[in-house]
Amino acid sequence: MRYHGLMTGQLTLLLLVAALATGLVTSMVAITYVQESQPEFFRYFLTNILLFNMLILAGLVFRYLQFQFQAAELIAYQVVLPGLLVVMAALKLGWLYAFILMNRTLPADTAPKQFAKKLARASIVVFLVYLGAMLMGFFLRNGILEKVAIILLETLIIGGALFAAIQLRIVATRLPGNHRRKSVMLFGSYHLGLLGIILAVLILGWLQPGPQKLAQLLVNGGFLVLFNVFSLVWIMWFRPPQSVSGQERFELLGITKREREIVRLIQAGKTNQEIADELFISIATVKDHNHNLFRKSGVRNRLELANLFR
Repeated sequence: MRYHGLMTGQLTLLLLVAALATGLVTSMVAITYVQESQPEFFRYFLTNILLFNMLILAGLVFRYLQFQFQAAELIAYQVVLPGLLVVMAALKLGWLYAFILMNRTLPADTAPKQFAKKLARASIVVFLVYLGAMLMGFFLRNGILEKVAIILLETLIIGGALFAAIQLRIVATRLPGNHRRKSVMLFGSYHLGLLGIILAVLILGWLQPGPQKLAQLLVNGGFLVLFNVFSLVWIMWFRPPQSVSGQERFELLGITKREREIVRLIQAGKTNQEIADELFISIATVKDHNHNLFRKSGVRNRLELANLFR
Protein backbone atom coordinates (compact mmCIF):
# COMPACT_ATOMS: atom_id res chain seq x y z
CA MET A 1 0.00 0.00 0.00
CA ARG A 2 2.81 2.35 0.90
CA TYR A 3 4.67 1.41 -2.30
CA HIS A 4 1.54 2.09 -4.37
CA GLY A 5 1.14 5.54 -2.79
CA LEU A 6 4.82 6.31 -3.45
CA MET A 7 4.54 5.29 -7.11
CA THR A 8 1.37 7.33 -7.54
CA GLY A 9 3.06 10.37 -6.04
CA GLN A 10 6.08 9.99 -8.34
CA LEU A 11 3.83 9.60 -11.39
CA THR A 12 1.90 12.69 -10.36
CA LEU A 13 5.15 14.65 -10.12
CA LEU A 14 6.28 13.32 -13.51
CA LEU A 15 3.00 14.39 -15.13
CA LEU A 16 3.30 17.78 -13.51
CA VAL A 17 6.78 18.28 -14.94
CA ALA A 18 5.54 17.17 -18.37
CA ALA A 19 2.60 19.58 -18.12
CA LEU A 20 4.86 22.50 -17.22
CA ALA A 21 7.22 21.62 -20.08
CA THR A 22 4.43 21.49 -22.67
CA GLY A 23 2.95 24.68 -21.24
CA LEU A 24 6.31 26.44 -21.60
CA VAL A 25 6.73 25.28 -25.21
CA THR A 26 3.17 26.29 -26.08
CA SER A 27 3.68 29.72 -24.53
CA MET A 28 6.89 30.28 -26.49
CA VAL A 29 5.17 29.32 -29.76
CA ALA A 30 2.21 31.59 -28.94
CA ILE A 31 4.57 34.51 -28.28
CA THR A 32 5.94 34.24 -31.83
CA TYR A 33 2.43 34.56 -33.25
CA VAL A 34 1.72 37.60 -31.09
CA GLN A 35 4.28 39.35 -33.26
CA GLU A 36 3.42 37.72 -36.60
CA SER A 37 -0.36 37.41 -37.04
CA GLN A 38 -3.58 38.04 -35.11
CA PRO A 39 -1.72 39.74 -32.23
CA GLU A 40 -4.85 40.53 -30.19
CA PHE A 41 -6.10 36.95 -30.24
CA PHE A 42 -2.73 35.42 -29.43
CA ARG A 43 -2.22 37.79 -26.48
CA TYR A 44 -5.45 36.52 -24.93
CA PHE A 45 -4.55 32.98 -26.00
CA LEU A 46 -1.19 33.21 -24.23
CA THR A 47 -2.77 34.72 -21.11
CA ASN A 48 -5.35 31.93 -21.11
CA ILE A 49 -2.61 29.26 -21.20
CA LEU A 50 -0.52 30.85 -18.45
CA LEU A 51 -3.45 31.44 -16.09
CA PHE A 52 -4.87 27.96 -16.63
CA ASN A 53 -1.50 26.39 -15.78
CA MET A 54 -1.17 28.58 -12.69
CA LEU A 55 -4.70 27.66 -11.65
CA ILE A 56 -4.10 23.92 -11.89
CA LEU A 57 -0.82 24.28 -9.98
CA ALA A 58 -2.57 26.30 -7.25
CA GLY A 59 -5.22 23.59 -7.04
CA LEU A 60 -2.57 20.90 -6.63
CA VAL A 61 -0.89 22.92 -3.88
CA PHE A 62 -4.25 23.36 -2.17
CA ARG A 63 -4.94 19.62 -2.19
CA TYR A 64 -1.42 18.86 -0.99
CA LEU A 65 -1.84 21.24 1.95
CA GLN A 66 -5.13 19.57 2.79
CA PHE A 67 -3.20 16.33 3.18
CA GLN A 68 -0.53 17.93 5.33
CA PHE A 69 -2.58 20.17 7.62
CA GLN A 70 -4.53 18.78 10.52
CA ALA A 71 -7.66 20.35 11.93
CA ALA A 72 -5.73 21.06 15.11
CA GLU A 73 -3.41 23.39 13.22
CA LEU A 74 -5.95 26.20 13.34
CA ILE A 75 -3.79 28.93 11.81
CA ALA A 76 -2.70 26.78 8.90
CA TYR A 77 -6.11 25.21 8.31
CA GLN A 78 -8.27 28.31 8.80
CA VAL A 79 -6.03 31.01 7.34
CA VAL A 80 -3.65 29.53 4.76
CA LEU A 81 -6.21 27.40 2.92
CA PRO A 82 -8.90 30.11 2.70
CA GLY A 83 -6.22 32.56 1.58
CA LEU A 84 -5.19 30.16 -1.19
CA LEU A 85 -8.85 29.86 -2.22
CA VAL A 86 -8.98 33.65 -2.65
CA VAL A 87 -5.84 33.54 -4.82
CA MET A 88 -7.43 30.77 -6.89
CA ALA A 89 -10.60 32.86 -7.27
CA ALA A 90 -8.55 35.74 -8.70
CA LEU A 91 -6.84 33.32 -11.11
CA LYS A 92 -10.18 31.88 -12.20
CA LEU A 93 -11.69 35.29 -12.90
CA GLY A 94 -8.57 36.34 -14.77
CA TRP A 95 -8.73 33.14 -16.82
CA LEU A 96 -12.42 33.70 -17.60
CA TYR A 97 -11.66 37.26 -18.71
CA ALA A 98 -8.92 36.05 -21.07
CA PHE A 99 -11.02 33.10 -22.25
CA ILE A 100 -14.04 35.23 -23.21
CA LEU A 101 -11.93 37.80 -25.06
CA MET A 102 -9.94 35.04 -26.75
CA ASN A 103 -13.17 33.60 -28.12
CA ARG A 104 -14.42 37.04 -29.15
CA THR A 105 -11.25 37.97 -31.07
CA LEU A 106 -10.57 34.64 -32.80
CA PRO A 107 -13.22 34.84 -35.58
CA ALA A 108 -13.16 38.61 -36.15
CA ASP A 109 -9.50 39.31 -35.27
CA THR A 110 -10.47 42.50 -33.46
CA ALA A 111 -10.25 43.60 -29.85
CA PRO A 112 -13.65 44.67 -28.42
CA LYS A 113 -12.19 47.40 -26.22
CA GLN A 114 -15.40 48.70 -24.66
CA PHE A 115 -16.55 45.15 -23.98
CA ALA A 116 -13.16 44.32 -22.46
CA LYS A 117 -13.41 47.27 -20.06
CA LYS A 118 -16.93 46.31 -18.94
CA LEU A 119 -15.84 42.71 -18.48
CA ALA A 120 -12.85 43.80 -16.39
CA ARG A 121 -15.07 45.92 -14.13
CA ALA A 122 -17.54 43.08 -13.70
CA SER A 123 -14.68 40.69 -12.81
CA ILE A 124 -13.40 43.07 -10.14
CA VAL A 125 -16.89 43.44 -8.64
CA VAL A 126 -17.37 39.66 -8.54
CA PHE A 127 -13.99 39.19 -6.87
CA LEU A 128 -14.72 41.82 -4.22
CA VAL A 129 -18.09 40.22 -3.45
CA TYR A 130 -16.43 36.81 -3.20
CA LEU A 131 -13.68 38.20 -0.97
CA GLY A 132 -16.28 39.84 1.26
CA ALA A 133 -18.20 36.58 1.60
CA MET A 134 -15.02 34.67 2.47
CA LEU A 135 -14.03 37.25 5.11
CA MET A 136 -17.51 37.19 6.64
CA GLY A 137 -17.40 33.41 6.74
CA PHE A 138 -13.99 33.53 8.42
CA PHE A 139 -14.87 36.08 11.11
CA LEU A 140 -18.33 34.61 11.76
CA ARG A 141 -16.93 31.06 11.72
CA ASN A 142 -19.61 30.22 9.16
CA GLY A 143 -18.38 27.48 6.84
CA ILE A 144 -21.67 27.36 4.96
CA LEU A 145 -21.24 30.94 3.75
CA GLU A 146 -17.80 30.11 2.39
CA LYS A 147 -19.08 26.99 0.61
CA VAL A 148 -21.97 28.92 -0.96
CA ALA A 149 -19.55 31.61 -2.19
CA ILE A 150 -17.26 28.96 -3.72
CA ILE A 151 -20.12 27.12 -5.45
CA LEU A 152 -21.60 30.33 -6.86
CA LEU A 153 -18.19 31.44 -8.15
CA GLU A 154 -17.54 28.05 -9.78
CA THR A 155 -20.98 28.18 -11.40
CA LEU A 156 -20.31 31.67 -12.74
CA ILE A 157 -16.88 30.71 -14.10
CA ILE A 158 -18.04 27.54 -15.86
CA GLY A 159 -21.29 29.13 -17.04
CA GLY A 160 -19.51 32.16 -18.51
CA ALA A 161 -16.90 30.00 -20.22
CA LEU A 162 -19.54 27.62 -21.64
CA PHE A 163 -21.52 30.55 -23.02
CA ALA A 164 -18.40 31.97 -24.71
CA ALA A 165 -17.47 28.58 -26.21
CA ILE A 166 -21.02 27.96 -27.49
CA GLN A 167 -21.15 31.45 -28.99
CA LEU A 168 -17.83 30.82 -30.77
CA ARG A 169 -19.11 27.50 -32.10
CA ILE A 170 -22.18 29.23 -33.54
CA VAL A 171 -20.14 32.04 -35.11
CA ALA A 172 -17.76 29.47 -36.63
CA THR A 173 -20.54 27.98 -38.75
CA ARG A 174 -20.90 31.31 -40.58
CA LEU A 175 -17.20 31.88 -41.24
CA PRO A 176 -15.98 32.15 -44.84
CA GLY A 177 -13.20 29.83 -45.92
CA ASN A 178 -13.22 26.09 -45.33
CA HIS A 179 -9.93 25.88 -43.41
CA ARG A 180 -10.67 28.89 -41.25
CA ARG A 181 -14.15 27.61 -40.43
CA LYS A 182 -12.87 24.14 -39.47
CA SER A 183 -10.09 25.67 -37.39
CA VAL A 184 -12.42 27.83 -35.33
CA MET A 185 -15.02 25.06 -35.01
CA LEU A 186 -12.35 22.69 -33.70
CA PHE A 187 -11.20 25.32 -31.23
CA GLY A 188 -14.74 25.88 -29.94
CA SER A 189 -15.64 22.18 -29.86
CA TYR A 190 -12.51 21.27 -27.93
CA HIS A 191 -13.19 23.86 -25.26
CA LEU A 192 -16.79 22.73 -24.96
CA GLY A 193 -15.55 19.22 -24.24
CA LEU A 194 -12.91 20.55 -21.85
CA LEU A 195 -15.45 22.56 -19.90
CA GLY A 196 -17.81 19.58 -19.82
CA ILE A 197 -15.10 17.50 -18.13
CA ILE A 198 -14.36 20.29 -15.66
CA LEU A 199 -18.06 20.59 -14.83
CA ALA A 200 -18.32 16.83 -14.25
CA VAL A 201 -15.28 16.88 -11.96
CA LEU A 202 -16.73 19.80 -9.98
CA ILE A 203 -20.08 18.06 -9.58
CA LEU A 204 -18.35 14.93 -8.31
CA GLY A 205 -16.36 17.11 -5.92
CA TRP A 206 -19.56 18.69 -4.56
CA LEU A 207 -21.22 15.30 -4.19
CA GLN A 208 -18.16 13.82 -2.52
CA PRO A 209 -16.56 16.64 -0.51
CA GLY A 210 -13.27 16.28 1.27
CA PRO A 211 -9.57 16.01 0.38
CA GLN A 212 -8.88 14.30 -2.93
CA LYS A 213 -6.88 11.12 -3.19
CA LEU A 214 -3.55 10.92 -4.97
CA ALA A 215 -5.24 9.21 -7.90
CA GLN A 216 -7.41 12.31 -8.39
CA LEU A 217 -4.33 14.52 -8.29
CA LEU A 218 -2.94 12.25 -10.97
CA VAL A 219 -5.98 13.01 -13.13
CA ASN A 220 -5.40 16.75 -12.65
CA GLY A 221 -1.80 16.42 -13.85
CA GLY A 222 -2.86 14.43 -16.92
CA PHE A 223 -5.63 16.94 -17.59
CA LEU A 224 -3.11 19.79 -17.66
CA VAL A 225 -0.88 17.86 -20.08
CA LEU A 226 -3.86 17.34 -22.41
CA PHE A 227 -4.77 21.03 -22.28
CA ASN A 228 -1.26 22.19 -23.14
CA VAL A 229 -0.71 19.57 -25.85
CA PHE A 230 -3.94 20.48 -27.63
CA SER A 231 -3.08 24.17 -27.52
CA LEU A 232 0.32 23.44 -29.07
CA VAL A 233 -1.13 21.18 -31.77
CA TRP A 234 -3.82 23.70 -32.65
CA ILE A 235 -1.32 26.54 -33.02
CA MET A 236 0.98 24.49 -35.24
CA TRP A 237 -1.56 22.84 -37.54
CA PHE A 238 -5.08 24.23 -37.19
CA ARG A 239 -4.78 27.96 -36.51
CA PRO A 240 -6.50 30.34 -38.97
CA PRO A 241 -3.86 31.11 -41.64
CA GLN A 242 -4.53 34.83 -41.93
CA SER A 243 -6.56 37.72 -40.63
CA VAL A 244 -10.04 38.24 -42.03
CA SER A 245 -10.69 40.90 -44.66
CA GLY A 246 -12.81 43.97 -44.07
CA GLN A 247 -15.70 42.41 -46.03
CA GLU A 248 -15.56 39.22 -43.94
CA ARG A 249 -15.47 41.29 -40.76
CA PHE A 250 -18.69 43.05 -41.83
CA GLU A 251 -20.38 39.66 -41.97
CA LEU A 252 -18.89 38.38 -38.72
CA LEU A 253 -19.96 41.43 -36.72
CA GLY A 254 -23.44 41.63 -38.24
CA ILE A 255 -22.92 45.03 -39.91
CA THR A 256 -25.97 45.94 -42.01
CA LYS A 257 -25.87 47.27 -45.59
CA ARG A 258 -26.66 50.82 -44.44
CA GLU A 259 -24.00 50.63 -41.71
CA ARG A 260 -21.46 49.52 -44.32
CA GLU A 261 -22.24 52.65 -46.31
CA ILE A 262 -21.67 54.71 -43.18
CA VAL A 263 -18.30 53.02 -42.63
CA ARG A 264 -17.13 53.70 -46.18
CA LEU A 265 -18.11 57.36 -45.91
CA ILE A 266 -16.29 57.65 -42.58
CA GLN A 267 -13.22 56.12 -44.22
CA ALA A 268 -13.55 58.78 -46.93
CA GLY A 269 -13.28 61.45 -44.23
CA LYS A 270 -16.91 62.60 -44.31
CA THR A 271 -18.43 64.38 -41.31
CA ASN A 272 -21.76 63.31 -39.81
CA GLN A 273 -23.53 66.18 -41.58
CA GLU A 274 -21.94 65.29 -44.93
CA ILE A 275 -22.95 61.65 -44.49
CA ALA A 276 -26.52 62.70 -43.67
CA ASP A 277 -26.70 64.89 -46.78
CA GLU A 278 -25.29 62.19 -49.08
CA LEU A 279 -27.58 59.43 -47.82
CA PHE A 280 -30.64 61.72 -47.43
CA ILE A 281 -31.09 60.89 -43.73
CA SER A 282 -31.09 63.01 -40.59
CA ILE A 283 -27.92 63.65 -38.61
CA ALA A 284 -29.58 61.98 -35.60
CA THR A 285 -29.94 58.80 -37.68
CA VAL A 286 -26.27 58.98 -38.63
CA LYS A 287 -25.32 59.25 -34.95
CA ASP A 288 -27.53 56.23 -34.17
CA HIS A 289 -25.71 54.24 -36.86
CA ASN A 290 -22.36 55.36 -35.44
CA HIS A 291 -23.40 54.22 -31.98
CA ASN A 292 -24.46 50.80 -33.30
CA LEU A 293 -21.20 50.44 -35.23
CA PHE A 294 -19.12 51.31 -32.16
CA ARG A 295 -21.10 48.80 -30.07
CA LYS A 296 -20.84 45.95 -32.57
CA SER A 297 -17.18 46.55 -33.37
CA GLY A 298 -15.96 47.32 -29.87
CA VAL A 299 -14.20 50.53 -30.96
CA ARG A 300 -14.21 53.93 -29.29
CA ASN A 301 -14.15 56.43 -32.13
CA ARG A 302 -14.44 56.97 -35.90
CA LEU A 303 -10.70 56.58 -36.49
CA GLU A 304 -10.59 53.12 -34.89
CA LEU A 305 -13.71 52.17 -36.85
CA ALA A 306 -12.16 53.25 -40.16
CA ASN A 307 -8.94 51.37 -39.46
CA LEU A 308 -10.78 48.23 -38.38
CA PHE A 309 -12.49 47.73 -41.75
CA ARG A 310 -9.65 48.73 -44.07
